[in-house]
Amino acid sequence: MRVIFAISRLELARLLRARTTFTLLLLVPALQVVLFGTAIRPQSAHISVAIAAPTPQAAAAVADRLRGDTSLAVGRTGLAPGRADAAVQDGAAMVGIEVPETPSFSHPFPPRIPVRIVVDTADGMSTDGAASRIAAQYWQGVAHRDADQHNEDGPRAPDLEIRRLNNPQARADWTFLPALIGVTVMISMIMLGCLSLAREREAGTWETLLSLPVGRCQMLLGKLLPYAVLGTVQGVLVLGAGVMLFGVPVRGPVWGLIALLPIFASAHFLLGFAISARAATQIEAIQGAIAFYLPAMLLSGFLYPFDGLPRWAQAIGSLFPLTHFIRASRDVLLRGRGIDALAWHALPIAAFLLVIAVAGLGLQARKLD
Repeated sequence: MRVIFAISRLELARLLRARTTFTLLLLVPALQVVLFGTAIRPQSAHISVAIAAPTPQAAAAVADRLRGDTSLAVGRTGLAPGRADAAVQDGAAMVGIEVPETPSFSHPFPPRIPVRIVVDTADGMSTDGAASRIAAQYWQGVAHRDADQHNEDGPRAPDLEIRRLNNPQARADWTFLPALIGVTVMISMIMLGCLSLAREREAGTWETLLSLPVGRCQMLLGKLLPYAVLGTVQGVLVLGAGVMLFGVPVRGPVWGLIALLPIFASAHFLLGFAISARAATQIEAIQGAIAFYLPAMLLSGFLYPFDGLPRWAQAIGSLFPLTHFIRASRDVLLRGRGIDALAWHALPIAAFLLVIAVAGLGLQARKLD
């Protein structure tokens, strides 16, 4: 037992001296507590709502009733009939409400058309709950009106119809699988970037490579290219599996999404390179990778609705390339938007790639000096 305790004391001393122990025991759990305790609040999603009605008064009445729900952000009101549907299709709102014409002096017998709630279910985690709450508000209002009138033979309220766009069956796999393309590539490329440089530095081969008459940029690009190809192939395989096995639709220019994959993969490989350049060992590099991709997954809209995050968490989430890739994949595959929408999502990913490439080269140069 004395020998066992002596070895245990020695191992405890090594653990307390190691920086990796601090990261595992304190930093990663603290990060999870902060994110889950303050940022991950799906019930507080701010769903943008557009209202189209035959008169401004009718639109204002609907808006006033919905403003009591803090999870709904009533934006565009007083749209012409049919424009709420168009606002959802164009991405200007996540939920649209089409209010039919009611009897009036000039038009006492309008056609009986139901109240229509149009929902963008490409991100069904956010919008399905909002549609249910709006429907409950409508029927509650109808019940109060009938109770106040005390007249069961009065004019019957219009029926209610919920129309789901982009994902009519509200399938959860159609929401997750486009995002899973980015998550898979992100984790693989960060890990490969960390291990590629850390392994060569521990073996002493990286300094040998840099002693050759080759510039650092050339060396970095030479190491990057095969991984960019590998990440692209991996993303295409996940995309193909989603389409063939789960029936995920392809409504937009999928070639544009595939062209975005090398940029996305390169950004995360270079991120792993930068983390490894700062770390002393492979274990520290892997811990740095976990510290990056854990908040990226939580704050990107992959596991929880992006609109349900607080404003500060959304600002942080917008810095991650995964956030923009998820939006691009859902826009192309589910919403059928064109190359112009894809280009707007590609810009922050390319900017991240440029910044992290400069940072990686700088860290490696300082480490060698």
